[in-house]
Amino acid sequence: MTGPVSPVELLAPRSDIASLSTELARQGRVRVPQLLQPGLAQSLHATMAAWRRWALVTRIEGQHRSFDAEAMAEIDPARRAAFEQLVQQEAGRGFQYLFERYPLVDHGRTGQLSDAVLLQAFALLRSEAFLDLARQLLGAPEIRFADGQLTRYRAGHFLSLHDDEAEGLNRVAAYVINLSTDWPAADGGALEFLSPQGDLLEAWTPRFNTMSLFRVPAPHRVSVVAPGATGTRLSITGWFRRGAEPAVGDGS
Repeated sequence: MTGPVSPVELLAPRSDIASLSTELARQGRVRVPQLLQPGLAQSLHATMAAWRRWALVTRIEGQHRSFDAEAMAEIDPARRAAFEQLVQQEAGRGFQYLFERYPLVDHGRTGQLSDAVLLQAFALLRSEAFLDLARQLLGAPEIRFADGQLTRYRAGHFLSLHDDEAEGLNRVAAYVINLSTDWPAADGGALEFLSPQGDLLEAWTPRFNTMSLFRVPAPHRVSVVAPGATGTRLSITGWFRRGAEPAVGDGS
């Protein structure tokens, strides 16, 4: 996609807001099909599939850690095995994750985006059109802004059980804009919702150009991507938030 495009034009037209809002009010979650105009969705898929500036993120000894994903892919098997052992040890102690990310909104706010497609995605996430859609679906006029990152899950990647509640971050709802095409259920990577008792309530296999939207807090996880998976689970993820937006660079 080339040239300036209004953020309103980047969203697909909708006639189902009332029914989606009713479902969200009842379940606390909903899938919004055909979120983006097809051209943008396809362009984002192609751009993210070719993107190389990913950070591999995880927790080690209780601390968030970030590594250059390309460099990590080149380390020798012994070092990789030691790294994976540390990842699994942390998973045994509690909350853990292993996936790749690119901070779309953070880089957009600091002027570090140059790719035309990602600039359009950034403009969309910052737009009143996108925020108004969330406000209508959630019945949440208090929403003031959305953050967002690109995410890529490959074989062995996962996100363990958590509820997205975080003191001081003012999260109203979480969203996942799925951008993988023809993702097979057998490859894992499902967004799973659990009851407070730990029972599995529902599992959503990624659907291309569909936004998963759910209120915070909500116990959920991303199931492990199968070791034999050859594709990549691509998405834009973030939160709709109330209150004043933090200043650039304050880590919130």
